[in-house]
Amino acid sequence: MRLDPQQMLKLVDGIELFDGLSDREKNTLLAIVRAQEYSPGEELCREGDRGFSFFIVCRGTVAIYKEISAANRECLGEIGPGSMIGQVSLIDGKPRSATVTAKSRVITLECTRDDFERLFNAGSPFAFKILEQISIHLVARVRNANMQLYKLYSRPTETLMKLHSLCMNIQRSISDTYDSINLSDMDFDGGL
Repeated sequence: MRLDPQQMLKLVDGIELFDGLSDREKNTLLAIVRAQEYSPGEELCREGDRGFSFFIVCRGTVAIYKEISAANRECLGEIGPGSMIGQVSLIDGKPRSATVTAKSRVITLECTRDDFERLFNAGSPFAFKILEQISIHLVARVRNANMQLYKLYSRPTETLMKLHSLCMNIQRSISDTYDSINLSDMDFDGGL
């Protein structure tokens, strides 16, 4: 997707991540990133692939999926304009932790790891904003994980009863007395 500079500036207007950047800084940034368009159902990135870039959603909505097994994947949520995708791989260089699929027509700005390092080394305020957002995001994830662990351990009887029920469903499935395992009955989001 090729946009002229005015179209690119219009695309980022109203996105919080770009607040506080001067027009000059925005133009420098927009000269480095590239706009990408995705149709509904199209993948932006796939779990397990190497992450050499991150995306900022400018328009549309994407769904984030985690592969549970070869035949099953779970939707972890949906995000929209102003959200970043792939920022963790940008920092640690490890494979993608989830698959991201366009739910609607989506337009993103993509920034490669090399381009981000150039922005960072040049002292770009945008690079520091990205790092700040990554830090905030990761801290929120750690807090959420801690809360879920607390809920699991604070009610051990309920946790054990739910695990027992799941094990019995698996056993029934193995012995052909039960048609399928319904993992959706289990509340793994901490609602024990």
